[in-house]
Amino acid sequence: MEGQQGKDRNLTYYAVERQSRILDYINESKRVSVNDLAEYFHVSPSTIRNDLAVLKKDGQIRRTHGGAMALSISKVGLEESMDDRLTNNMAEKEKIAKLASDQIDDGDTIALLAGTTIFSLAKYLVDKKNLTIVLNDLQIAWWLNEHTTHRLFIVGGFVRNKFHCMNFDASAVDFINIDKAFFSCTAFSVEKGAMVPDLNLATTERCILNRAATVILLCDSSKFGEVSFIKVVGVNDIDMVITDSNLPKFHRDTMEAIEQLDFIVAP
Repeated sequence: MEGQQGKDRNLTYYAVERQSRILDYINESKRVSVNDLAEYFHVSPSTIRNDLAVLKKDGQIRRTHGGAMALSISKVGLEESMDDRLTNNMAEKEKIAKLASDQIDDGDTIALLAGTTIFSLAKYLVDKKNLTIVLNDLQIAWWLNEHTTHRLFIVGGFVRNKFHCMNFDASAVDFINIDKAFFSCTAFSVEKGAMVPDLNLATTERCILNRAATVILLCDSSKFGEVSFIKVVGVNDIDMVITDSNLPKFHRDTMEAIEQLDFIVAP
């Protein structure tokens, strides 16, 4: 796809051909603006708007304010079951987790927040020494307690039904200091930040992230361009993003252009 898109930039198409390639571009990038498409295909914004009107009429895209989005994007409030999350994109999540483990030094105080990618990261901590780990996920805490000797600090509170994680009083972490916090999300975009479907989860995780010197997001490529109910933190609150090599070029270029962000792609 990437090679074909490189050729697309230098070609002139009939309307039907251009619309087909615009549809491919939207399906890969998930969410794009009229200006992005106009620049990419070297046509005017009005031409792109006409193309998008045709694609919308044919039921192939969703129009948004100033752009379009793929039909495959999940509904804002939709959340996968835990069983689905444990099986989806596991190869990519493993690669991300392995790379993230390189960011952890012996003696660190870290936070591992709820998520299947974070659970994969926890399993790479067996050979680390003398870690203090702040947790809000019972499953991750149980696994670390059974397989390591690290010091575990579980933030107490109500268990979120069927998702293992805790909703807690924010004051419980007011006096904690963390070297590095690792978290994941349900959806991510540069404009909207890292998002999850649950208000309490977003609020409590934000409290922990605010106590960390370095905030690291582990986000597989399927989450880019998606939208979920509520923002956990914005891009400016994140120091590093680790993702996988399936990330479309559009999103990769956007992330690499953010100067204050360390952006790492797992091979």
